[in-house]
Amino acid sequence: MRLIGSRQAPTRSTHGHTITRLGSAIHLRGVSHWYRSGRSQVEALHDVELEIPAGGYVALTGPSGAGKSTLLSLIGGLERPQSGTLTVGQHDLRALRVDELAAYRRATIGFIFQHFGLLDLLSARENIELAASLSASSRGRLPARDLLEDVGLLDRAEHRPGQLSGGERQRVAIARALVNDPSLILADEPTGNLDAASAMRVLDLLERVHVERGCTLLVVTHNEAVAQRAEQRYRLDGGRLLA
Repeated sequence: MRLIGSRQAPTRSTHGHTITRLGSAIHLRGVSHWYRSGRSQVEALHDVELEIPAGGYVALTGPSGAGKSTLLSLIGGLERPQSGTLTVGQHDLRALRVDELAAYRRATIGFIFQHFGLLDLLSARENIELAASLSASSRGRLPARDLLEDVGLLDRAEHRPGQLSGGERQRVAIARALVNDPSLILADEPTGNLDAASAMRVLDLLERVHVERGCTLLVVTHNEAVAQRAEQRYRLDGGRLLA
């Protein structure tokens, strides 16, 4: 197995901001976020203070409903914090417009999910190529077959998800997340649906990507054994962050 070396991705411009791949240090200052549930307001995050250096490897643990996935959604630009300051690199995510947030996600973020998120009717190669086609630019895009070789699945390129094991499907999902050479990987329970042996192989791969590409890695997990492998560990409980 080989991994393509990290390289600078192109700059992408929107109307008011320049969106770049470089600089993925994460800073949250007094970040709170809440949802409406009927007539009630549910606070998902409360006054969160967090700093993750560019190139860091952080695990986030906590019980269900603690706010872990909400925090990933905010950092990933899928939602905006309702109070406080959230910056990734030089980007103030609360200040970006919808189109600018989309450009930020394409230029900066690689998402990995517990349930893989692969399309059943497409082969492994086609799932990756579909993700690549959604990019605003073809420059900096990494070839699907090269990425499958990186994750040790080139011989399974034409197999559909139903023909792959859980561990193989997650490796395809990792390859898809790397298609635009992201500087920040957000992994939400990436081993949650895997047996112990497959989980360790997936973690080994993520950590190799983190080291060889120099990207920032943030992993949400219920598994303390997974969290122990990170350089920094935090716990969310009731929307409050504990070191």
